[in-house]
Amino acid sequence: MLIFVAMSLVSAVGLWMFTRLAPGMGLMDQPNHRSLHAVPTPVGGGIVPVIVIASYLFVISPLEGAHGVAWLILILGAIGLSDDKWGLPSGPRFLGYLLAGIALPWLMLPIGQQLSLMTLVGMLTLGVSVAWCINLFNFMDGADGLATVQLTSVALGLGLIAKFGPVDVQELVWCCAALFASTAPLIIFNWPPARVFLGDAGAIPLGFFLAVLGVFAGYSDASLGLAWVIMMMPFLVDTGLTLCRRLLSGDPPHVAHRDHAYQRLVLRFGSPLPVTLGLMALQTGWQFPLAVTVVNNLLFPPLVVLLSAIPSVLVVVYSRPRR
Repeated sequence: MLIFVAMSLVSAVGLWMFTRLAPGMGLMDQPNHRSLHAVPTPVGGGIVPVIVIASYLFVISPLEGAHGVAWLILILGAIGLSDDKWGLPSGPRFLGYLLAGIALPWLMLPIGQQLSLMTLVGMLTLGVSVAWCINLFNFMDGADGLATVQLTSVALGLGLIAKFGPVDVQELVWCCAALFASTAPLIIFNWPPARVFLGDAGAIPLGFFLAVLGVFAGYSDASLGLAWVIMMMPFLVDTGLTLCRRLLSGDPPHVAHRDHAYQRLVLRFGSPLPVTLGLMALQTGWQFPLAVTVVNNLLFPPLVVLLSAIPSVLVVVYSRPRR
């Protein structure tokens, strides 16, 4: 327990220092026509909890392949920080995400499960899934506090389920605790109005670590994998439906835009605070109880997953421009 308190303290001090140093390093996000903020804000602060998590993986974590995962997190963090500073083409970045996803089973899974994924289809499927998780988290990190609430909600919810549910997976509990401890200070620094943005330096590696939790949960027990999907559902629905809508309308999906439901709601409300509070309420009152339900097999699992998507779909529909 003390180690996680120490991780939170280190992360909080690091974030405070980052807000002071960012202007001198040229890591300031200037408002533009796509922005949801009005004043220049330090960007890339997410690298602080990323370094804290990587340190935990190197020194303490019992997770299989923890050192390899830590290196991937740091590499993705460096790519993200470079993008925050200078801007990088989307193609090479996505290739990096894909390679990280392909490398994941070789780092985390026992040899028997590795061999089952040695087919080209298996490796590409997992690689694309991980890359998609990274991208969707990066897409959704556009409103003050939103990504932070998602991170802490998934970490806390999945960790509690893994600890007290019918399937006790201690390695998953520890990793969720590490993610929660290192990102909890972001609730203070990234809460509307944000004093620091995660930036790609945080969103990319933290999205990857969310994917790591999902892969580990799914291979530990199918019900834990479904619990992860349910907790991620608000981001999955918003990103998935936005992508489909843009593809159908002929708009390039990789070009920055303000078509996500959360972006439209921030513009409608004039503040990100109602949107961030809404996600917090949704995770607490709907997603987490359904995740508990699916792990305890209280209802037909596909039905539970379907139920978990309904509020997010309704939010997307509500956010559509009014005529």
